[in-house]
Amino acid sequence: MDNVQMRHRASGFTIVELVVVIILLGILAATALPRFINIDDEAHAAAVSGVFGSLQTGTSLFHAKWIAEGEPAADSQMDDFNNLRANAAGYPYGLADRSGSGSNVTDSSDCLAIFTNLLQAGAPSMTTAANAAGVVGSTSDYTAVRTGTNCEFYYTAQNNQSGEAVDLLTYDSATGSIIRTQPNLP
Repeated sequence: MDNVQMRHRASGFTIVELVVVIILLGILAATALPRFINIDDEAHAAAVSGVFGSLQTGTSLFHAKWIAEGEPAADSQMDDFNNLRANAAGYPYGLADRSGSGSNVTDSSDCLAIFTNLLQAGAPSMTTAANAAGVVGSTSDYTAVRTGTNCEFYYTAQNNQSGEAVDLLTYDSATGSIIRTQPNLP
C-alpha cells in the first residue's frame, strides 16, 4: 500500500453543510412554533365542547327517563340524577320543590344543581353569581348565573376579566335546549 492510502482522511461536516442544517432547522421551527402556541387555546375549546356535549346528553337522558317513567307530574324527582326535579315538560329545574313558581329555575343554586347532577362524577368546578358582572374574577372552571328560567354557565377557567370573551353555555329549563355563545364579560 502506498503512503496516500495509509493516511486516513479526517471525516466530518463542512461549514456549508452545518449552515444548511441550521437554516433548515430554523425554517421548521418557524413553521411549527405557531401551531404549538395555540395548543392551550385548543385545549380550552375542547374542554368547553366536552361539557357542552355532556350537558346535552345529560339533559336528553333525563328527559328520556322522564318519558320512560310515564311522564310523571311536574316536580317529580329523578333518583338516577341525584333527585333533580322535572318540570311539566320533563326537563330538570333544580333540587327544591318549585311547584309554586311553575317548576322553573328560580336561583343560581338551581343552576348549580342542574350542572353538577347532569354531569355527575368528574364535573368541572362551579360557583354561582347573581349576575354576569359577578362572573368577573371567578376562580372556578364555570360560574352559573340564573337569567329568568335559564341557566347561564360561563367558562371562566381561561378568561375571567372584564371585557374578555368567554364561552357561555345557556340552558333553557322550559325546552331543555342548550346553546353555546361567546359574549364579552361586562
